[in-house]
Amino acid sequence: MQTAPLNTSSPWFSTRTVLLVQANMLVGLLYLLFVALIALAFPEFSPIWPSAAVAMFAALMGGWRWLPGIAIASWVGNDLVMAWSTMWSLWITLGNILGPLMSTLVLRRFIPEVSFALETGRGVALFGLLAVLSSAISAGFGALATTLDIRPDTSFNDAFFSWIISDLTAVLMLTPAFVLWWKDSREPCQLLRGDPEMWLAASTLIFMTSILFFIPSTDATSLLRTGTFLILLPLVWVALRFPQRSTFTLMSVVFVLSMLGTWMGKGVLTELAHPYTRLQIILISMSLITLLVSAMSLERRRVLNVLSLSYATLEEHVKERTQQLSDNLNYLEMLLDNVPVPMVITRPDQSVVIYANLAAADYGGYPLDRMIGSSSMTYFHRLEDFQALEQKLQTEGSLNSHEVALRHRDGHTLWARLSAVPSRYNDIPIMMFAFQDISQAKQRELDLEQLVNTDTLTQVATRRHFMQRGNEVLLTAQRSEHKLALLILDLDHFKAINDTYGHPAGDLVLRSVAEAFRASLRPGDLCGRLGGEEFGVILINTDSEAAQSSAERLRQLVNDLCIELDGGECIQPSVSIGGVLLLPSRMALLANPSLDEAIAIADQALYRAKNTGRNRVVFAPPLAFHSNSTPSKQD
Repeated sequence: MQTAPLNTSSPWFSTRTVLLVQANMLVGLLYLLFVALIALAFPEFSPIWPSAAVAMFAALMGGWRWLPGIAIASWVGNDLVMAWSTMWSLWITLGNILGPLMSTLVLRRFIPEVSFALETGRGVALFGLLAVLSSAISAGFGALATTLDIRPDTSFNDAFFSWIISDLTAVLMLTPAFVLWWKDSREPCQLLRGDPEMWLAASTLIFMTSILFFIPSTDATSLLRTGTFLILLPLVWVALRFPQRSTFTLMSVVFVLSMLGTWMGKGVLTELAHPYTRLQIILISMSLITLLVSAMSLERRRVLNVLSLSYATLEEHVKERTQQLSDNLNYLEMLLDNVPVPMVITRPDQSVVIYANLAAADYGGYPLDRMIGSSSMTYFHRLEDFQALEQKLQTEGSLNSHEVALRHRDGHTLWARLSAVPSRYNDIPIMMFAFQDISQAKQRELDLEQLVNTDTLTQVATRRHFMQRGNEVLLTAQRSEHKLALLILDLDHFKAINDTYGHPAGDLVLRSVAEAFRASLRPGDLCGRLGGEEFGVILINTDSEAAQSSAERLRQLVNDLCIELDGGECIQPSVSIGGVLLLPSRMALLANPSLDEAIAIADQALYRAKNTGRNRVVFAPPLAFHSNSTPSKQD
């Protein structure tokens, strides 16, 4: 009879299933080992229960998949080894499974990878709370079994307290070491590598624990306080300086030595009441402090590593960036040197040129080496233009197509359209200028403006330009409180000249009179042809006496003219002048003084000059400035 071959491809024989069975066997045997040791040490009732640490370890590492091994081991240990009844053994087993399982499920909701729970302060706090929860659940089941079956003479509260303390001590002292030895099983342990500082700390810890728990003392209470501190000190030292696995391994060693010494009746606790309860409270406090210090130290080392890596990365990035900037600056300088557009870079805080390209040097006619370090003001025709440009840059921050008159090295004017943007170089502010030469276009514009603003016949200002410039002068005088005088000059009997000698002769008279006016007036004064034979003159910075004198001089100049015609005849023209003195106090009485109002007043004076014999000067009184009447004047 042949048997069917074993189907190793079945899910029941997969590698994962085999590993799961092996894990359950491992935790189950470890659980039973601790149960057997406790049964030998405490035949009646155990004050400690290290198997609780194995159950918590199994729940943390394998979840519910590793708990069947714990369940079987718990039932076997309780029923066969501890000789408890089967029903209550199963009841206690249920508590031993539910406590770790529920705690692990809660922990996974906050920290999915539970093996990392001990690496942060938050994780340690959560682990401590869940250790209490697991121990409380197990203690509830165990205390009920104790009071109803195992030791009926024990109260539920006493049994519950004893059970939760024994489970909690084992979980806090042993589970962290189990977890990290399983998690880092492939990595060498620093405790076993012969590190001198590690061995010194471990030797100190074992020595102090042995003194406290294996040597009798005459003053137990005093030595207990001092000894607990002396044990905690090297534990904290290890927690701050070394990996967590070494720290938690030494913490487990302290647990074993302290329990062994107390069980043997040695050390300071044997002379005190409730030695195991005292020991467990000490160990719980010591374990929580060590866990927190170790987690905080690990977080600190992690932060320092990140900072160190960040610093190294930043330093490398800065080097690369510095090199890139240097390369970019070299490339930019080469590019600017060869670009055909004139470009200049200045320091606005010092008004100094720090860079100019070849096109800028050629444009201004300056040697390139003389431009670097020179004052920016050197290249402007007028100081006012330079100051206005600086003011605009301070207000707006940049320039776009700003027209300005610059100075060529030989002195002639260069008209340019500037664009400027601010920047920084070596942490100093700079201003980058680009120039567009518009000299030819500007000259055509000026020629056209001259053509529009200048009367073709007389070469003085047209009426439009005279009115525009006159209003500007009037407003400026009002703000600066300067005195002005306005003169209206009208040639006498000009119609008769045209009728007698013809219009070409009349034009010659107008040109001659206008030329006499231009020659007599100061550079700042304004002269314009208002229409026909009528002229207007604005005298700036002029008081009453000077205005009278200037008007009389103009009248006399015209009166002295002898304009020869082609036929040998001579025309001797005359002019009537009406004027008004514009004082600052008088102008201030007007809400918005205008040239039209001033002309109306001067026209009244001209009217009186015409009516009183012509060829004379008449000034209107200052109060006439407010008159609204504008009578027509006679020829």
